[in-house]
This record gives sequence, structure tokens and C-alpha cells, in this order.
Amino acid sequence: MDNRPARIQLMARCDTSRRAMSLLELTAVVAISGLLALAGITSYGSSTLATGGAEGFARKLSLALVHARRSTISTGDNHYLLLSVPSSNVTGFTLYRRIGKGDVQVDQTWAVPKDVVVTSKATTLEFDFEGSALGGYSISVAGPDRSWSVSVVALTGAVRVTETTP
Repeated sequence: MDNRPARIQLMARCDTSRRAMSLLELTAVVAISGLLALAGITSYGSSTLATGGAEGFARKLSLALVHARRSTISTGDNHYLLLSVPSSNVTGFTLYRRIGKGDVQVDQTWAVPKDVVVTSKATTLEFDFEGSALGGYSISVAGPDRSWSVSVVALTGAVRVTETTP
């Protein structure tokens, strides 16, 4: 039998009975969060989201170029990004490895997001065994409000992303 006073036992029972949120409280929190997210999206508009997609794609493209360069240095086999250009604009890119038997796809094909325009004069962005680019490459990535330039220095293979619009 418990020798604690009745008041302490009652307080102990009250504390343990309220340990988690009810389903109704959880539903209310999720609904309020959804309303706040909807208000934020409508106030910023779709062009802001598309601009974020353009910047994200420029960063993804630059990381793929860095990956191609590092893979070339580590394996000794040339790696390159092949840009898909069915018309005047790039629609996606894929990373390949050049080996004696033929080219091997290294990574999945990445598509250009909707509302993003990507242009490039070169369709094959390749690195040699020393990590140098086989040409100076420049790719333009444009969103509705801002645009970026992804450039590769021929001699060093350095990849840079710069915003080109104020």
C-alpha cells in the first residue's frame, strides 16, 4: 500500500494521463500549417518558385560537372556531360564515362525543370585525365526573374556559378 498522501497520488495520476497530443489537436496543427504554407506560396507567386528551381538546377549542373572532373581524375577515364538539345534549348543532361569499349552512362538523366530555360553552345562537356576541360564551357540557366551562368575554365577545369541578372 502506498503511504503517500492522497493529494500527491492524485497529482501523479494527472501528470501521467496527459503525455501525448490527441488526434484532434494533431489535425488542427497540420491544418494550420497547411494554411500558412498556402498563404506563403500565393504571396510569393509561382515565378519565385520557378526562380528557385532555376537556381537549384544551375547548382545541380555545376555539381555534376565537378563530379565528372573528379571521376576523370580518379579513374583516368574521360568523363563528360552530354546535354540533350532537341531544339535550341537544353532539356536535360546525363553523365557518361568514356572507356575503350564504348561510353557508359554513369548517372541518371536530369531533366530541366518547367519554366527554366537552359542554353549552351557545346553539347558535350568533357574533362581529360588531368581534370582539364577539353574546352571553355559556358551554360546559361534562366528563370523568370533571374539567371545564372555556369562556366568551366578550360585550363584548370574549375567550375563557377555566377548570377548574371541583378
